[in-house]
Amino acid sequence: MLLEDQVALVTGAGSGIGRAIALRFAEVGARVAVNDLLDERADAVVAEIQAAGGQAMAVPTDVSDGRAVLKMFTRFLTLWDRLDIVVNNAGALFLEPHVIANMEAQAAERAATGTVSTPLEATRTLEEGIWRRTFGIHVDGTFHCTRDALKVMEVCRSGSIINIASVAGLSGLAGAPDYSAAKAAIIGFTKAVAREVGPFGIRVNAIAPGFVDTPLLDELPASVRAGIVAQTPLGRMGTTEEIAATALFLADPSSAFYTGQVFSPNGGYVV
Repeated sequence: MLLEDQVALVTGAGSGIGRAIALRFAEVGARVAVNDLLDERADAVVAEIQAAGGQAMAVPTDVSDGRAVLKMFTRFLTLWDRLDIVVNNAGALFLEPHVIANMEAQAAERAATGTVSTPLEATRTLEEGIWRRTFGIHVDGTFHCTRDALKVMEVCRSGSIINIASVAGLSGLAGAPDYSAAKAAIIGFTKAVAREVGPFGIRVNAIAPGFVDTPLLDELPASVRAGIVAQTPLGRMGTTEEIAATALFLADPSSAFYTGQVFSPNGGYVV
């Protein structure tokens, strides 16, 4: 099989895009370390993989905590003694209730008059704690897992690191300045590390999905979701399986000449 005998770590794999990637990798032969902040979600995905005949283990950890990440790596490396693929997917989108309400008001105004008078009040009211937590999960988490992965991959002189960014990091997302900044940081980090470790046979790429139908967007009002679809040339949101297919390509040796690149399956939302 495509990834037979390879070991993959997928963070934030308890739901959404991470879950789809973990399931797809296991389907084509990888042994998958399933990370999530919540034990029960990681365990549920492991059970799915094992029920389908695959191999997986749950490694629930807060990736924003560097010491906890080191313990996580020690745990699965002790069992499997290798690491071929890392998908840094763990993430969160924190939208304050007043920002969501203002998004809905803006959508209604835009539909009725073509103009907007309601301010989003996202950046002006953003709490420092939310800003730091967003960066902790996305940027620190990606750094921690990459740092510990390289300790293994540089010795083996091979590996594929796949960082999940977002169109928010390419063009900005009104209402989510913290999320947009964190995803842009991941893209810069991807390019820098790709240049650094390429001579060791390690590839580092990013996926910057558009709007994908996942629990991350559940808080958005129907009118806001409809507006997103209306701005997407393909006329729909993406699926987690489509992002998983992109991740599989980047994990597969057939993408051996790709590094430092940003792949953006977004339905034309950003071109």
